[in-house]
Amino acid sequence: MLTSLLLIVLAQGVTPDSIVIGMEGPANSFSVDEENLGMQLVVSQVNDLGGIHGRRLQIVAYSRGRENPVEQAVENARRLVEEDGAFLLFNFGGPASVRIGKYAMENQVPYLFPHTALLTVDGERHVFTSYPRYAGESRVMLRYLAEERGVNSIAVIHAPNIYGEFFRKRAASLAGEFGYEFVGAQALPNNADHAIRQMSDLAAHKPDVVLMALYPAGARKAIDAKAALAWNVRLVSAGPLTDEQYLNVAGGEAEGTIGFCHYPDPNESSAPGIAAYRSLLAKYYPGHPANRYSLYGYVFGQLVVEGLRRAGENLTKDRFLDAMESIHNWDSGGILPPVNFSATDHHAQESGFICELEDGRFKPLSDWMSPTQ
Repeated sequence: MLTSLLLIVLAQGVTPDSIVIGMEGPANSFSVDEENLGMQLVVSQVNDLGGIHGRRLQIVAYSRGRENPVEQAVENARRLVEEDGAFLLFNFGGPASVRIGKYAMENQVPYLFPHTALLTVDGERHVFTSYPRYAGESRVMLRYLAEERGVNSIAVIHAPNIYGEFFRKRAASLAGEFGYEFVGAQALPNNADHAIRQMSDLAAHKPDVVLMALYPAGARKAIDAKAALAWNVRLVSAGPLTDEQYLNVAGGEAEGTIGFCHYPDPNESSAPGIAAYRSLLAKYYPGHPANRYSLYGYVFGQLVVEGLRRAGENLTKDRFLDAMESIHNWDSGGILPPVNFSATDHHAQESGFICELEDGRFKPLSDWMSPTQ
């Protein structure tokens, strides 16, 4: 008994009645704030039901500023671990995840499910990743556009960072393989007031489609610019961007957007996992709209809880990581394909599906598709 108690006391971020989870605070960013709201749904439910093995989940979070957000996110993660003693880090998506992943590996801190596909470590003990990786997603989407939709020319408007540059380079490099022409790209600065210049430049090349490798605020500017230019071009959204709440704009200018969906429609799907998510959203945040970003936080938060439960009462980092690796054919209630982890595979989701914005909702055009198909 004394040995067991000692282990519990010594495990960083774990006390007899709490487990500290490090996250981000309010970011004034639709995607970040909604992802973390989804995790908060899970935390609220778990705590209302008495916690995990009698321990309540305690979120400690710091906000990153508008200036140098990547640097601030990395510093916040370090502070959560080294000063607040967080047991694990959750999310911290985007470009910052690459550096936080390195920090987590060097300092042996569990880092789970950043909202990004930029972090592509495989079999690293302390890092678990989430949705389809950009290399696979871009291959599936670009092949579909060329082979199934007859697209002959593609342009890209992208964020000025490694996320946006990744899709620009993939669109250029896969052109020869799939038989379309890559006709140009434009970077949209994060602080741009509008995207008129960028979209006007792309329009001059007359592409069949414009791929948006942007964040939600940037995508809204691109759609508004498309409307201002009266340009009848089909848009394509990268996976993290494919969400009705942000792309379904007034006037229907985004109608027909083709996307790579990671999850079923959070408002209309009858899948039991999504019904449970909507029920919790109505309970803890009445009137708050459902969307794919908070659904993300919810389903991957559930995976974290699954690992904590399996780890047992004597919670240590190694027991938790072993428990995560024991997850096989985990059923999310229809939100994700079955999830399987192992000592050499910490990636939750490989597959997504092609969808198209129709009457304000993304409608599925395919079943789950993986890049190996």
